[in-house]
Amino acid sequence: MSEETPAPVPEARVLEKRRLSVVWVIPLVAALIGAWLTWKSVSEKGPAFSITFPTADGIEAGKTKIRYRELEVGVVESLKLSDDLTHVVAQARLSPGLDRYLTEKTRFWVVRARVSAGQVSGLGTLLSGAYIGIDPVPEGAGRRAFEGLQDPPLVTSQQAGTRFSLRAPSMGSLDVGVPVHYRQVQVGEVVRTHLEDDGSSVTIDVFVHAPHDQRIRTTTRWWNASGFDATVNQDGLRIETQSFLSMLIGGIAFDTPADEPGQAVTPETEFQLASTRSAAERRQYSITRRYLVRFDGSVKGLSRGSPVEFLGTRIGSVVEAKLQYDAATQTFETPVVIELEPERIQVVGGSPEAVLDRLEALVDEGLRVRLETGNLLTGGILVNLELDKNAKKAGIIRTGTYPELPTLPKRLDELAANVRKLVEKIEDIPLADIGREFERALTALRGTLEESRGAARQANADLLPALGRTMEEARVTLTGVQKTLESTEKTIAAAGRLMGPASPTTVEIQRLVAELADTARSFRLLAEALDRNPESLLTGRSEP
Repeated sequence: MSEETPAPVPEARVLEKRRLSVVWVIPLVAALIGAWLTWKSVSEKGPAFSITFPTADGIEAGKTKIRYRELEVGVVESLKLSDDLTHVVAQARLSPGLDRYLTEKTRFWVVRARVSAGQVSGLGTLLSGAYIGIDPVPEGAGRRAFEGLQDPPLVTSQQAGTRFSLRAPSMGSLDVGVPVHYRQVQVGEVVRTHLEDDGSSVTIDVFVHAPHDQRIRTTTRWWNASGFDATVNQDGLRIETQSFLSMLIGGIAFDTPADEPGQAVTPETEFQLASTRSAAERRQYSITRRYLVRFDGSVKGLSRGSPVEFLGTRIGSVVEAKLQYDAATQTFETPVVIELEPERIQVVGGSPEAVLDRLEALVDEGLRVRLETGNLLTGGILVNLELDKNAKKAGIIRTGTYPELPTLPKRLDELAANVRKLVEKIEDIPLADIGREFERALTALRGTLEESRGAARQANADLLPALGRTMEEARVTLTGVQKTLESTEKTIAAAGRLMGPASPTTVEIQRLVAELADTARSFRLLAEALDRNPESLLTGRSEP
């Protein structure tokens, strides 16, 4: 049997595959889908950021919302303590598309029920819970870490108006949220208060809503309208107040004088806040000159701002009044610095400086400074410049910081001095000796009166009986005279029958008869008078 030749073994040939396998398509598609889902998830979540709060009161992770105009625009995702345990950091996220509002000017705060400055807000959170408010501002550099406000802002960036700064020596009853009034209408509120670094004053920021912010000019006057302003003057009692709310929590008011329109202002303009409306309306004078006056007595009732008057018209104010001790002379004085404002005086044909020069010249003619009572009800006093022609010669002392004017004591002090002098003179009178002499004179007078009484009694005992006899004799005599007259009348009547009525004898006889009749009547009256008042023979006739 013949052997068969084996068939040749086939050899494998390796071929390089140049196409992508279908197997790899699936993981690529899965990776693309995952990347797209990741991008979609991140883009839909919106920008993440952090807010720092003092505490987490009312804030819950995953539940506390961020709202703007009562619309939900974000959520708090997590809460954690800071590394130093002094505050809480809330990780939050806004809705997509709002990342441009995360700027350095954007503000966040917790909204909860609050009652402050007469305002009630956030009552809805009593049922729904607290939420975080946002004041979005697109201007400014971007930021992802914020510090939450402790209190909600009274004014947001979307409200139209202007913010102004007021400078005052103290806060008084003002606080954030108190109203700002214009002619007793609320047009704004206080948004911030802070003490200056040097502690010399307080700055109060107010926000005035549009269009009322356009009423504020460079001449606008601001004053503290808290409570009520009561002033007493010659017209009586005057009380002013803005509103009942400002009486309770305080307030600020402003006004622009109609005769001083002024110019437009910028938000950077700073105003002075006066304590009262009268102080705010007080005109500011550009020309002033200060003087020093020294008083020996008390200046109680004199304070900064007290008026300085001349001829009953205010021409200045008191700048400073204090007690001073001079160690060299060991005496106490009360130097007072006054400021004269010549622009208060209407000047005809001259300048205000000429008024001050004339007042200084009047010192040589007797111009002096005296304290006067300004208000009897409040006890306030004022500084009065008056001309006293009899004043001792004095001049202006110009060696100190301010020229020193000569003074006169208060009128009450002068009266007290005169009373003291009178008392001293009275004390010099020997009243004891005068009293003893007067007592001796009274004793002598008493003896004289006793003697006079004795003489009167003796006169009554001796003279009255004789007077009675004399009166009786006079009455008898008068009776005889009357009878004689009657006989005479009869004789004349007989003679008349003998003589004619027109004869001279008859006329003379008639005249004689008339005179005799008058004489008889006189004696009759004398008799009747002596009968009624016999003592008239001694005392004489008394005048009616």
